[in-house]
Amino acid sequence: MFMMLYITNMLSSVLLMIASGIVTNRLGRLSFRSTKEALFRSIKRANILLFVTFILLLIKLTIVSIIVISYGWMFVNDQQLSALPLILISFTALFILTYPILRNTRKEGTIHLEEARNLFFSATFFVPVQSLFISTVLNTYFTIFQYPFTLNWLTMICVWLLFAVMVIALWFRQERRNKNLDQWNVHQRFGRIRRAIPITLVTSILTAGWFSYTAYASVLPDKYSMADHHSVDWGDESQPTNSHHSHQSSNKSSVSVTALRGPQNIKADKQITLVAKKERVRLQSGKIIEAWTFNGSIPGPEIRVKQGDLVEVILKNKDIKDGVTIHWHGYNVPNGEDGVAGVTQNSIQPGEQFVYRFRAEQTGTYWYHSHQQSSKQVSKGLFGSFIVEPKKELPNKEKDITIVNHEWDLENESNTIATFGMNDQVSKHIIQSGTPVRLRLINSSNNARYFQLSGTPFQVDAIDGNKINQPSKISNQKMLIAAGGRYDLIFKMPNKPVSLISEGKYGGTKVQQLFHPPNTSAPAPAVPVEELPTFDPAHYGKTTKTSMHNKQFDREFKMILGNRIGFYDGKLTPVYTINGKIAPYTPMLMVRKGDIVKTTFVNEGVEDHPMHLHGHHMLVLSRNGKPITGNPWYTDTLNVEPGEKYEVTFAANNPGIWMDHCHNLTHAEVGMTLHLSYQGITTPFKAGSATLNQPE
Repeated sequence: MFMMLYITNMLSSVLLMIASGIVTNRLGRLSFRSTKEALFRSIKRANILLFVTFILLLIKLTIVSIIVISYGWMFVNDQQLSALPLILISFTALFILTYPILRNTRKEGTIHLEEARNLFFSATFFVPVQSLFISTVLNTYFTIFQYPFTLNWLTMICVWLLFAVMVIALWFRQERRNKNLDQWNVHQRFGRIRRAIPITLVTSILTAGWFSYTAYASVLPDKYSMADHHSVDWGDESQPTNSHHSHQSSNKSSVSVTALRGPQNIKADKQITLVAKKERVRLQSGKIIEAWTFNGSIPGPEIRVKQGDLVEVILKNKDIKDGVTIHWHGYNVPNGEDGVAGVTQNSIQPGEQFVYRFRAEQTGTYWYHSHQQSSKQVSKGLFGSFIVEPKKELPNKEKDITIVNHEWDLENESNTIATFGMNDQVSKHIIQSGTPVRLRLINSSNNARYFQLSGTPFQVDAIDGNKINQPSKISNQKMLIAAGGRYDLIFKMPNKPVSLISEGKYGGTKVQQLFHPPNTSAPAPAVPVEELPTFDPAHYGKTTKTSMHNKQFDREFKMILGNRIGFYDGKLTPVYTINGKIAPYTPMLMVRKGDIVKTTFVNEGVEDHPMHLHGHHMLVLSRNGKPITGNPWYTDTLNVEPGEKYEVTFAANNPGIWMDHCHNLTHAEVGMTLHLSYQGITTPFKAGSATLNQPE
């Protein structure tokens, strides 16, 4: 529903601009009609066009009203409100000043042609029409395009003042022209064209100049600090919102991210070496992928450790030219181990190595991937699973299976190819009947994917590594797992086949895994994924209150997620915004250690945004204004769908500078990234084309 409203709103803005432009053109030509008959025909057509324009305005106002009533004021963003009042003012002026002249001229019929020309050439008649066109152009610009300034009350007032100045200038211009009406040769078409050329030329130059300036303003610095954002948001109106970074190095008690590391002088319980290198990998179907790998495999080696282990991972780069890192997705490591190029370290160049060390305190299903050029490198294969088992063995020995679902963009393929690991076709797994089975599902793709387990009841035991309290058995439901998200499913193997199917939320190829008891040839269950209801984590498991539910919030942030057309680093492209800004010009969210933080996510666009906060787990409080009634829903990658609003909270208990971004990495690559920083934390690392670091 929201997507339909969003698209209709954009279309109505464009159509309203086109219609008002045609009306302006037709009414501007009334003074040049040579006979009364031609004049009256033109008036009749103009009335029809005005009626169509009015209907389009009503449609737009209706859509905006429905969005406000159904979804709230946050979804009628300031871009809409900046120009919509100007349209309403112009329409009001048009029906008070312009329309009565049209109506009376048509009604009287005996009016002299010269008198009619004077009326239609007056500022009273024509300027309201021109102002309507200008206001609809502004509305379309603010609705569709990204602009290089912050649209707040001050800039909105400046826009209104500029509009007023333009209308006044048009008024005086039209009055001057009306006084010299006799000098205008109404019979010479080429004369009108000649007079229109300078206006068209000036308009074209101004438009080209504005877009050139916007493109220039979007060019990223060749070297910049991820910590030095142009604005700082304290989540508290009593704090300043314009930086200029007094929280940084001027603080004598500041701490560098390089000091926030895991234990360095203790022998590791688990040591792993990962070598990043290019490799030709053959999928199950025989297709060859020119992949970037860890240790030559896709996914990279599974890292499986016990709770409490001190983990040491040695990353070596063999031949990935632009460098690599490892980010521990969903795992709350010390900030210096987070693996974000340009924030917590420099990317590891060919022939170099870096050692990550941290204590594995959280159990559950996680994964790791490169965070240097992550949109490209994760897509090409630099990822793997990271599993932390409980210290004590479970009483019932499970069959523990990790399944990483990935989408590959292959040459000469019209669609992406989905795989479970390296399997892009139906594959089988033999499991003895009666065996407890745990499926650890990891979505390493850029898009949300549906997963359907058919043939047996099952339980969702964990979401993003966080266990569910008393999960109930369910069946015939599909699970939507966010890009970067993880679900643990548990079931007891029946004496018949079980099928796991994954398919993209917005299409793409499916992939299937079968689980068979020994010596069973029965066919696998066939349940169409698209016909099933979607599992809802907001109402699953036993409700319990956590200590976080009773806390008062120290900081409250709001993140409006949108998508527009704009310039990014000098190129015209779809861009993805947070609070109307694109990285690195998004605000820095500032906290102090010990703060309880509330964040509100609002998706006013038409694409899913899986919002991923590094170094913390978020407790979901509400969705679309309704409280979460099931198990306390903790997540690190929250899929915010179009038209959705989530409220989440987390404890600021892990000092550092942390990325908070959309994990559709193609969105993060063109703007949808900001950072959460603890007061007093600094970084010596830089990002940009003149450095080793391009984190997205």
